[in-house]
Amino acid sequence: MKLKLFFISILLLISNSSFGQQAKIDSLKIELVNAKNDDQKIKILEPLTTLLINNSSPKESLTFYNNFAITANKLKLKEKESRAYKYISECYIRLEDFTKAEDYALKALKISSTSNDTNFYLIDINQLGRVYHHFQKYDQAIETYNKGITRYKNSPQGKAICTIYSNLGSAYGQKGEVDKEINSFLEGSKYADKLGSYAAKSFALYNIAYLYMDLNQYEKSEKYYLMALKDSSKIEIKTYVYMNHHGLGNNYSRWGKYQKALKHNQIAYDYYKSIGNKLYQFDVLNNTAVVYGRINNPTKSIEYANLALKLALELDHKLAIAGAKQTLANGLISLKKYNEAENLLLQIAKDTTDAKIISTQTKSAIYQNLSSVYEGKKNYSKSLEFFKRYKNSNDSILIEQRDSNISEVETKYQTEKKEKENLQLKTEKAAQTLQIEKEQSQKWLLGGGFGTSIITLFIFGYYSQRNKKQKQQIENLQKELHHRVKNNLSIIDTFIEVAKEEFNNVAFDNKLTELQNRIASINQIHQQLYVNKDITNLNLKKYIENLSTNIENSFSNKSIEIKQHIDKNLQIDASKSFPIGLIVNEFITNSFKYAFENSGTGCIEIAISDDKSNYYVSLKDNGKGFSNDFNLNEISTFGIRIMKLLTDQLNGTFQLTNENGVNLNIQFSK
Repeated sequence: MKLKLFFISILLLISNSSFGQQAKIDSLKIELVNAKNDDQKIKILEPLTTLLINNSSPKESLTFYNNFAITANKLKLKEKESRAYKYISECYIRLEDFTKAEDYALKALKISSTSNDTNFYLIDINQLGRVYHHFQKYDQAIETYNKGITRYKNSPQGKAICTIYSNLGSAYGQKGEVDKEINSFLEGSKYADKLGSYAAKSFALYNIAYLYMDLNQYEKSEKYYLMALKDSSKIEIKTYVYMNHHGLGNNYSRWGKYQKALKHNQIAYDYYKSIGNKLYQFDVLNNTAVVYGRINNPTKSIEYANLALKLALELDHKLAIAGAKQTLANGLISLKKYNEAENLLLQIAKDTTDAKIISTQTKSAIYQNLSSVYEGKKNYSKSLEFFKRYKNSNDSILIEQRDSNISEVETKYQTEKKEKENLQLKTEKAAQTLQIEKEQSQKWLLGGGFGTSIITLFIFGYYSQRNKKQKQQIENLQKELHHRVKNNLSIIDTFIEVAKEEFNNVAFDNKLTELQNRIASINQIHQQLYVNKDITNLNLKKYIENLSTNIENSFSNKSIEIKQHIDKNLQIDASKSFPIGLIVNEFITNSFKYAFENSGTGCIEIAISDDKSNYYVSLKDNGKGFSNDFNLNEISTFGIRIMKLLTDQLNGTFQLTNENGVNLNIQFSK
């Protein structure tokens, strides 16, 4: 998110200028050497400094920016002097020097503060806000952006107000204040409409698209990117057009539509290369490397990551260098080149103490990758150490806060849009919406479509939509929870497997396998609920089939048959499926271990049925059974104790008998 803010915010500095090739930069440098006076110098420095912002390292560029500032000051060209200070501020942002970045942004603002040109002032106040924003001083950034908004409201001039609202939204987003984030984006969009600025409108839509992409709502993100692309195609500044191709490439990559991702990345890269914009070239190359990593082509991923790293080093951009190294390390891990990957990751990790350079999300990814590296090198203690760091840094609170509110984005945006439509269009939209809602009423969605617009349906439509959205928000959160629990259980299972490899002990191995099977019985529930449309009920037949197959595969005896008698449509509430799964797991495990010790062959039967009030579970095997003096109250094995406790949890009846094997019958209410 931090690097994305850098890319899109800098457009305000360069959007009124054209780019050129490296040859043009070199030519202007030669002309500057031969310039005979300050008037000639300023005419050369103005286009040269604009070209340098995205095509040269900050250290190399600073000499020219300082020259630009000094020459503009001599000629009393205040606006150009201010622009030079902004460029210098940008350099120090890239060099991660907060003090100097702030100092030069304040110098620029001091000049524009006395000007009657509000837009001039807004561009400078935005730069100061970006300095605070980049260095994670979000409260100061918000305060600064709001100063610009206040000035604009007192003297409404200039399209830069749209960018300020977009950056304000991003700052609120970093603090987890989602309502304010959304409102700021929508305000930027509103002003863009009012000012007739397709560029600003495209920028606002881009932000909304990026927000949906961050929340894995890829279809909605695609829609907003395409809307932004449509608006940006109406303006002469082609950077906005290709910025949206760039965004689409990212979205399709995360969505799993890799060929589309590569296509849009190529469109963006060809453009940025043609204009010599190295910074954007870097980002597209890095994203392309990520795509190849996701389609399991690590060789290509490493190729593109190296190209991206080369550009990042040329630009001397610390954040970009760290990003390219991280991508390169992922490719090396895939090829099991653990030493090379470890070296790169440790280089990045040196900067993890500096929150200005490495975000919490990046730290988390570094720790996770280092855990994988050390697992690959069979250094399990270090692997576990970095896994713990990864878990500690992987804070999900902000994501959940954003999830719970994001459905309001589209509704609010469409409301603004609908106020400008005529009654006929509103009626058509309402009819379309009602049809869509009818067709999709059983589907899981985030947010509530366009809603009804005509007055006669408004009240009913509003409350109906609100209730649906609330339900959908809850379902979305529950699905995410199931997904995360499933992933965490899988990770625990992996570490148990690693522990098994460290000890050459059959008894120890068997106990850990039993533990893995219990974990798997829980994990199967989360897996099914995550992929189901219905997140509250579980299909028992499918669940028990997966569960019994998993247990069967964990034993070497392949002569024991498991038969199931479960209706394919039988459903059970998710909360009751956990104890049922564990009971079935314990019974099958005990049967495999003890029931067929003499014969080596046998059958285990599982039958589950229901009526209007109750569920009936019957588990039996045809093994050797208990001894003749069997007494349930005196049996104290772990398996039976846990099955009884789980039945008590269901408020059910527990009947264990010893007839031609072991028979367990459980009944519990719905």
